[in-house]
Formats: sequence, C-alpha cells, structure tokens
Amino acid sequence: MQRALSREAMRPCPTQTPIFSIAYLGSAGSSPTLQRHHVIYAGGGGSSKTGVGNAIVAAEVGETDLVELCRLDTGAELCSLICIGPKKKLLPSVFGNRFRICKLSGFGTSLQSQRHIAVASNDYVSDFKNEGPSINCCALDDMRDVLAVGGDDGMLRIWAVSNEKGRFRCTLMKAFSPGHASSITDCSFSESRHLLATASKDGTCLVCSLSTGATICKVSTSCAMPLSQANDYHKKTPSAKLLVRACKFVGDDGLISVQSRSRGDAYATKWTLVASDDQGGTLDVGLVATRRISRHPVSAVCLEGELIVHGNVEGLVGIASTTDLSSLGRHVQAHELPVTALVITSSVSSIPPRVLSVSADYKLVTTSLTPTTRVTMARVYVLIALIAFLLRSLLYTYAVRYRLWCG
Repeated sequence: MQRALSREAMRPCPTQTPIFSIAYLGSAGSSPTLQRHHVIYAGGGGSSKTGVGNAIVAAEVGETDLVELCRLDTGAELCSLICIGPKKKLLPSVFGNRFRICKLSGFGTSLQSQRHIAVASNDYVSDFKNEGPSINCCALDDMRDVLAVGGDDGMLRIWAVSNEKGRFRCTLMKAFSPGHASSITDCSFSESRHLLATASKDGTCLVCSLSTGATICKVSTSCAMPLSQANDYHKKTPSAKLLVRACKFVGDDGLISVQSRSRGDAYATKWTLVASDDQGGTLDVGLVATRRISRHPVSAVCLEGELIVHGNVEGLVGIASTTDLSSLGRHVQAHELPVTALVITSSVSSIPPRVLSVSADYKLVTTSLTPTTRVTMARVYVLIALIAFLLRSLLYTYAVRYRLWCG
C-alpha cells in the first residue's frame, strides 16, 4: 500500500529551543485511535549570549502535544548531531569537531522518574580541519559497537566502543581518506556491515571496505543529473557546485543518493553495485533510476524501508518511494525555516506511521502518512483515451439519429 503526506493530519508541537537533530526511540503505546512515540532531539541557541539554553531532550510525542520526559543540559555547548543504533542504548552526540557517548536509561519501563540521559564517556576529537573543523555525520553499528564518523577534513574515522564499568571508552581503529575532495556529509553501513558508503560536497559517493579501508567503488552523481544541470556542474561558480546530501545503502548491492546544487532542484538516484571482473575486490556501479524529488535543495533525508522522506531549505517535507523514486503525494509546508532533521515512526496495527520533522523555528511537526492510490501517467493516458472514445461514440450516435430524423 502506498502512502502520502496529509496536510489535514499535520500537527505542530512547540519546543523550547531550535532543534538540529532528532532520533526515534520507538512507540510509547497505542490505542485504536491514538499512538504516542518516544524521540530524542538536540538543539539550543549555541552561544550563551542568545539566552537560549542548549540541551539533549527525550520527549513523548502525541497527536498534538509534546511532553518532555528528561533532558541533559549541555551548558554553553551546542549538540548539533545525535545518532542511535538498533539497540537504542548508546547515543553518540556531536559538539563541533568532538563527540561523546551518552547513555539512555529507563525507556523500557513505564516509570517516568527512572528515565534519564547521562554523559557516559570522555570527549573524542574526530575532525582536524585547520579552520572551522566540524563532524557532519556518524553511523552506529551497536551490534558490534563500532562508530563511523566523517567531517569537514574529508577523513573517515572508525571507532570501537567498549563498556568499562558503566563508562564507555572509544578507541580509534582506523582513520583513512576515502578519496573525497571536500567535506563528508553522510555515511551509511551496508546491511552486512562489511561496507561503508560516504557522501561528499564534491558530488561523489564512495564505498569503502571496513576491513581494509580501501575505496572499492566511486559514484559520480553528476552523471545522473539532467544534461543542463550536469553541464552547470562543471562551472566554477559556487551555485553550480553539486553536493550529495545523503547516501544510504539498500542491502549490500544498492545505494540511494540525494544530490543538488546549492540552489535549484534536488534529485534522488538509485544505483546498483556488482563485483568487478578485474578480481581486485572492486565494485562496478550501474545507474538504475533518477528522479527530481524537490524544486529546492534538500537539507534533511531519512530513508526507512520503502520510503524516502526529505525536507528542503524552504521548510517543505516530501516523500518518495525507494522502488522507483517517484514522489508520493504533494509536499507539505511544515516549517518556516529549513528542515534540519526528520524521522519516520513505526506503524502499529491499523495506525499509519508518521513523519516527525524539526527545524530552528522552535517546532516539531508530526505529519501522518495516509493511504493513497498512485495515479501514474500511463493510467492518465488510458483514462483520456477512454473519455475520447466515449465522446466519439456519443457524437456518432447523435449524428446517426439526426440523419434518420431529417430523412
């Protein structure tokens, strides 16, 4: 069953701070008509001069309300990014070019007093750019306690996370350059956890082997852009520069990338990865499909199951299918500022999933995904042909009757 965003089911929940990252913890119970969800988000005003505090907050989101469960104040430090793994116990939290591990407790019980977020490690520097270093992405494999971190210096760092009497210790396993000419914007583990894909502001995606650190595949997303935009990519103006906003594995042999220039349309592209014939362990890449998903640059992407949910710099949220990348329904105006992050909730019984989007506009917006029937262009053509046939038959019948009446 296909689903689309519903404007009628869009509900804004006010927050105390701008929000820059969000992670989904799970369902908080449901009834035949109501479902609530646990999320954790990070944000704040940054500098203390703004008067807006910085915090990591766990909350329960309902149809029209947001109830704060617990928070971790981060003082003058702004947490710009959080990520969470399948176990939902470790919470890597990013502060500029450093990260630390936070620990969640009490979310498996019904007692709110037992829920809390605590710092459970030292700080670790994972980006060393000379000017303005920043971590832009992280991916957590908490089945094997491995954390991948990428940032502005173009390096990928793989950390092993160990638990030492309730405190977590991160040990650098590998630090290597996948081969990007600019900042790393996203990273993603393959389903088997043997490969890692990275996206960059240089317009490429690279696939690396986690065991060797070698780059075994390069994806140039410019070849998937329309000819006019592909030509613009070779221009040296800042607005013509192609940026890959997201790159996610689909299994072990597929990738989906989302790319755009700093202004203009954004495109999603589906790629296949197959073993090369050269016996060198490399992968060949094939272009499956590419489609425009937004008329404005995309600023946040979430890929979950068969859905790609994206938010753009104009505050619009849209949804597309991972099968053929076609848009499902129209975009909805969820925010007044660029969307900074979003997640898709789980679906329970007959209650459809929801998209939770955040921004610096002090709002967390919930938008329901409602069942819809997709009308393809082929169906439209068939419908037009059928109407034309019926009109022609009707006119012919009236013409015959007119002749008989006149005769």
